[in-house]
Amino acid sequence: MRVTTNMIYQNSINGILENQKQLLRSQDVIIEGTHILKPSDDPTGATKVVRYEEDLARYEQYEKNIVLLNNTLQDKESALKNSNDALLKARTLMMQAGDGAYDFSDRKSIAAELSLIRDELQDLMNSTDASGDYLFAGSKTNTPPFQRDSNGVYQYEGDQMVNQIQISDTLKLETDAPGSGFAIFENIDGPSTLTINGTSTATGSYRVIEQDAFEDFHDQNYVAIPPSPAGSNDFSIVLAAGSYQLQDNLGNVIDSGSFDASGTDIVRYKGLEFDVTGTPGQQVDFTLDPPVKKNPLNVLDELVQTLNTTETFTEGLQQKLQGSIYSLDKAQVSIGNGRSEIGGRQNIVKSVELSNVDQTINLKEAKAKVSETDLAEAISNLQQHETALQAAQQIYPKVTGLSLLSFIR
Repeated sequence: MRVTTNMIYQNSINGILENQKQLLRSQDVIIEGTHILKPSDDPTGATKVVRYEEDLARYEQYEKNIVLLNNTLQDKESALKNSNDALLKARTLMMQAGDGAYDFSDRKSIAAELSLIRDELQDLMNSTDASGDYLFAGSKTNTPPFQRDSNGVYQYEGDQMVNQIQISDTLKLETDAPGSGFAIFENIDGPSTLTINGTSTATGSYRVIEQDAFEDFHDQNYVAIPPSPAGSNDFSIVLAAGSYQLQDNLGNVIDSGSFDASGTDIVRYKGLEFDVTGTPGQQVDFTLDPPVKKNPLNVLDELVQTLNTTETFTEGLQQKLQGSIYSLDKAQVSIGNGRSEIGGRQNIVKSVELSNVDQTINLKEAKAKVSETDLAEAISNLQQHETALQAAQQIYPKVTGLSLLSFIR
């Protein structure tokens, strides 16, 4: 094969260019920290790297979601704690208002304090997060959940939907207690009541002397109408000579006792105290009223109005205070349950966060094994290619000087 001068020149140049190319690649490998600079360098490895990067991006989003969820749960826990503290203050004031030594002026002062607590509580129940979203409105985060309607009654304007946030591949966690603000603040049992019926032939009135005992009786005996037939919640105190019987709507005797022959006596049963006046054969008929739900804002508001308008300390006022305290106690239980739900979620978030950190470390290690540069090897390759390039550049003038013209001279 005949070797021409042009071939000698071209081969020398090609050698220099190839060495430059290898040197530049060695530099890029060190700078980029990976030996897979393009998919063709390692097609299988490049595919794995893409998958690892997608997984890492997903876990990075989970971490952002966890931060958001933690902030939301902390905001709600703080609002609930402060709400509970406000109710404790209100309960203390109610106990003071029940002191018969307090006069009308004292009770009006207590009413003024309770109105301030009511406004504070409404502000807490309408708390927002850093983005301005209402915490207890369910999915209606742009609407204040507790608003006063045209009748002066506080209504829940949110819904019972609970937002969820994905914090791992398999777990979406709710940002609130089930039912949101409705379950925590609105769906709270008020004190049960009954109605003395107009069918009574004796005269009677009642008061609640043990609220919990009456609530148990109400819970065990009240039925919805329909589907139960009319009259299912009716009871009667039937008078006889020197005695009485308490009968249900079917005439079954559920209690009995002595009754003063004067025709006026007190009948006590399951936390209730009836003042009854009548003669043998007469009776007092009463019906258990449907259960009521009251949010604490309405409880406080109604009591404030009562304290501001009731000048003398009456049995009715005492019953109102007793019922209000019962409602606030139920509200505190509900708030406590909400805080427990939120605390449980916070524990789950902490556990999932630690698991996600472990997964992220594993993914980074797996990616590193596939694509990351072995620095010692990369530096060695760089030095090798640098030496090869220097050698090619030094040889070039000598090789290109080999021609017949050199010998003629």
